[in-house]
Amino acid sequence: MKFIATLAAASAAVALTSAQIIQINNPTKGTNWKIGSTVFISWTANCKSMGAAAQSVKIDLVNGPSDAVQFVEDLGFLNCSGDATRSNITVPAVTPGEYSVRVMTTPTNSYSPAFNVISDGSKPSEGTNPTTQPPTPTPSGKSAANSLVASTAVLALGGAALAALQLVL
Repeated sequence: MKFIATLAAASAAVALTSAQIIQINNPTKGTNWKIGSTVFISWTANCKSMGAAAQSVKIDLVNGPSDAVQFVEDLGFLNCSGDATRSNITVPAVTPGEYSVRVMTTPTNSYSPAFNVISDGSKPSEGTNPTTQPPTPTPSGKSAANSLVASTAVLALGGAALAALQLVL
């Protein structure tokens, strides 16, 4: 019984940490990307498990709630097959607003936290910081990344609860 409980707990932990192949750490919540400027996407980990496909992984600009993410613009490709953890892109001419970066990793996509795209004449939303300063965490609504992590955490907690139930029985 203890073996099953340990196995279930370990499986839950693996599920929680492997929700996304790479963890996007720039842009972050509160980041402002100015249309036409060169910015960078950075991440931790790599996508070696994707094989040769990891050398050219598609990146998209997306928006909308996590349960209805909408493609907005193609941002290009990144190579996450090895030690590289950063890729430069040019911010496309889109309607200023809140967006997220989606990296098309397999078996699951990776998402950045929501951030702002601004134009020359627009001012950042209150509570946000320019890209040259680290962001101050602010409460946010649903985002694709937040929901993915939350749903994975629920699954992991469910696995742990099942393991505890098996111990009792």
